[in-house]
Amino acid sequence: MRTALALRTSIVTAALAGAMLIPAAGAAFAAPAAAPRTATASDNSRYEGEPVYIGEGLVAVLRNKAEGPEAWIRVVGAGWKPGDPYMFRVLAKLDREQTSDTANGLSLKLTKAETAAPVLVVTAKDGTTKSYPLPAGQFGTDCRVGPKGQPIGGGMRAELYVTENGPKAVLFADEDKGAWATLDRTHPALPDSAGIIARIVNPSSATPVFEWKTEGGSDRTGHASFPAFPKGCKPNYKFTGTEPVEKPAAPAPAKPQTAGQTSVVPKGAVAAGAEIPAAAAEDTDNTTTVAAGAGLMAILGALGAGMALLRRRAQG
Repeated sequence: MRTALALRTSIVTAALAGAMLIPAAGAAFAAPAAAPRTATASDNSRYEGEPVYIGEGLVAVLRNKAEGPEAWIRVVGAGWKPGDPYMFRVLAKLDREQTSDTANGLSLKLTKAETAAPVLVVTAKDGTTKSYPLPAGQFGTDCRVGPKGQPIGGGMRAELYVTENGPKAVLFADEDKGAWATLDRTHPALPDSAGIIARIVNPSSATPVFEWKTEGGSDRTGHASFPAFPKGCKPNYKFTGTEPVEKPAAPAPAKPQTAGQTSVVPKGAVAAGAEIPAAAAEDTDNTTTVAAGAGLMAILGALGAGMALLRRRAQG
């Protein structure tokens, strides 16, 4: 009886203790979730720059770093002043690929984009213009070189460039109509339906080559190198290996004659380079040889007759 009573008392005590510990344990596990989260600032360094107010509630965030010159046009409101936040909605972006645009009635143009000192020119609705110089470019970041002109036959020509995005070939068929096709690293070749061959060989290498073959031009495929990337330039991609460029096959060397051939070492006038007349070099008429042989036989016959006459006289 006493043992059973003690056992029941221990069970009740343990149950009460467990009931008291459950709220504490729940609070302990819930504490991290209930604690306020520390806000982590997002990394906006890729889009930060020099903000300037250009009117119509817009700022232009001017950058000129490894990506090249950029002007991000953002909505900030008419009451914006320097020092206020500016990382808001983007209406337009100007760079070397897109040098002009419009926003809220303003005409925007990025001028001198190929140089180290580009300028943003803003034209208002009333025609007035303002210029905003971008920060000075970093040394060695400007990859753009060109154009390099290249006629390709058939009255057409190409302009070859290199940029931070890779090689670019702009094709012209008529000066008055402007360019009719552009090839780049993403689209390096004309389709088969174009009727001519024009493509960029090794478009992702450090030494791309422009290849073409046009109707009315040469029957052989033409090749031209693109301008070289400037030293220190950092393209937006990694250079990869190259594939061989098709070239005309070299003529097969003549096989040496080994049978029935005698080596002759030139001497005298021949060795000195003198020209020998054909009649002297090779006698193909043997008339002279026959006449000389006949004369020799006549002389020997006369000598024999004379010797016989002398012998008869000596005997008489």
